[in-house]
Amino acid sequence: MLDKYIEAGRIAAQVLDYSKGIVKEGMHLLNLAEMIEEKIFELKGKPAFPVNLSINEMAAHYHPPISDKTIIKTEDYVKIDVGVHVGGYIGDTAATVRLAGKDDLIICSEKMLDNAIKVIRPGLTIGELGEVIENTAIGFGFNAIRNLTGHSLDHYDVHAGLIIHNIKNDSKYQLREDEIIAIEPFCTTGNGYVKESGSALIFRWIMDRPTRSPETRRILELARDRYEKLPFAKRWIQNEINPFKTELALKELTVLNALYGYMPLKEISNKPIAQSEHSVVVKEKPIILTALR
Repeated sequence: MLDKYIEAGRIAAQVLDYSKGIVKEGMHLLNLAEMIEEKIFELKGKPAFPVNLSINEMAAHYHPPISDKTIIKTEDYVKIDVGVHVGGYIGDTAATVRLAGKDDLIICSEKMLDNAIKVIRPGLTIGELGEVIENTAIGFGFNAIRNLTGHSLDHYDVHAGLIIHNIKNDSKYQLREDEIIAIEPFCTTGNGYVKESGSALIFRWIMDRPTRSPETRRILELARDRYEKLPFAKRWIQNEINPFKTELALKELTVLNALYGYMPLKEISNKPIAQSEHSVVVKEKPIILTALR
């Protein structure tokens, strides 16, 4: 099992490094997403979720649909969140790119991650870990995003139940030897909260439901079998099924509670956000699965 996590982490690290190198001014976000996906498959991995490409005040869950016209600008904070799986074992990693140069906001998110990994060990409480992360942001004069968290990883499960807060909290849960967690700090110059914005662009299978529409049945089948119950992008379906029919089918399946839709998340005061992330095995000396090597 661990060897599969290590392989998924290795591929995810290479894909993120590749992604950071191809971001260019004037580049379409849609092209960036396509190139990242191609790289995952080239390296013999599969997407554990659609690459999240969230710009500036957008924090997470943005993946360009086929109609997306977003162009990357020099001053943009481009958050690239990559998930790769090998046989269902997942590596999850993220970084923030700014073509104008790495500034204190990005350095802060990286330091939040570094300081968290330094203290990880069996027996550390989630409350203690959150305090370390938050205090790092405060030291830079920024706010940690209070309602976004890291998470545990499990087989075919990106958010496996354990919540890793990025702020001081009352959790007395003690990390256990060999648990696999994604440490995912976000920091901002804003208020430190995100809210749902726009419409869902990423979905996940929950259960099968009866439906009359052949397109709707096909999407449910793809979600369950091809995408292996992991999150998938609306764009992937739009490339295969008429976009209008895709839109209707996804709405129907969400209402039926057959699919879960991930809403894009935006900082409530419209201030920029930086993000960093690694997947880690909890040990006395933690293993950083998504470190570039």
